[in-house]
Amino acid sequence: MRFRTAVLAVALLGLSVLTAEAQVEQHKWQVVVGAGYQTYASDAAMQDGGSLNAEATYFISEMLGIGLYTDFTFTESDGSQLIPTALNFVDSTTFTIPNQPMEIWQYGVQGKLRLPSSTSPFLLLGVGGYTVFLDPQQNDGFTNDTRWMLKFGAGVDFAISPAAGFQLAVQDNFYPNWNPTALQPARTQFQNTQFPELNPDQSDLSSSVHNFKFLVSLTLLPGAL
Repeated sequence: MRFRTAVLAVALLGLSVLTAEAQVEQHKWQVVVGAGYQTYASDAAMQDGGSLNAEATYFISEMLGIGLYTDFTFTESDGSQLIPTALNFVDSTTFTIPNQPMEIWQYGVQGKLRLPSSTSPFLLLGVGGYTVFLDPQQNDGFTNDTRWMLKFGAGVDFAISPAAGFQLAVQDNFYPNWNPTALQPARTQFQNTQFPELNPDQSDLSSSVHNFKFLVSLTLLPGAL
């Protein structure tokens, strides 16, 4: 997966073949709205999901911009990597995989470095936070977990007109202090301790994960409308 992502990033950066007037201008804003597919590290106890994204970047020059980003991902935990829930009855015990739906909100500031042209490769570097919203029905109410993150990205802006275009991008959303055990919805007394050999090895879960996202977005320049 990481090798394929690196190849894609290099390919995107190599798509600078047109020479029309640059879409982004100095001292102007670029607004980006779009959708993507978020993948999570295999040791994060998360399933892949769809994502909606938005960002606004102010360009100090035609090459360098600074702005804000935010996105929402709709996904589920991977219960096969978590301790099963054990429901004890009079003469039997039933085990269930503790999957739960959730949303992840990411937000922060970023810098964007680009090559000015109608087809403009760019690099992104951002820092911010993320909040995991757990399923309230499985967690005795509204529960969330907030931590910090880094974002690395690469892509290409394609200009359709002086005021609009579209963007292809790939991002690495790096969680340096991820807490996979927070995804466990069942209380300790309802987790399987009777047959520990049935539990997955929790040491396989990581607290430092790289999560890759693939995005297609619409780009707008409000000052050029």
